[in-house]
Amino acid sequence: MADPNSPSRSEKVKPDYLQKYAPFVLNQKKAAELLQAYAKGKRDFQRLDLQGVTFEGVDLSDIDLSGTILTNASFAEVNLSNAKLIEANLVNSSLNSVQLRGTNLSRANLRGASLTQTTLAQATLKATILPNGHTSP
Repeated sequence: MADPNSPSRSEKVKPDYLQKYAPFVLNQKKAAELLQAYAKGKRDFQRLDLQGVTFEGVDLSDIDLSGTILTNASFAEVNLSNAKLIEANLVNSSLNSVQLRGTNLSRANLRGASLTQTTLAQATLKATILPNGHTSP
């Protein structure tokens, strides 16, 4: 006989959507706050958790996102020229038409990232983990 206080089989397998997606919603709110602060002149945004955020059509040149977690993030038509992404975690992120000219990506992790029509001219890639998993010299 089944225990009336134990969860049913369907309750055991049903994922907790709020727990799964709430961090991404909260992170997108943090990203919106970042954009507001950036517009007011702030450039230092180190060591944030911005997993799964989306940035589209924005200028974030000269921003410092060193040590920031940007796994599964999406960047489309974003200007990150002369930005600091030192030790940033960009695993499985999508960078589509992103300007990374002069950006410092030293020790950043780009494993599994998609870089489509992305400019890396004059970018610093010292000990950077590239999308294919290899480490740059």
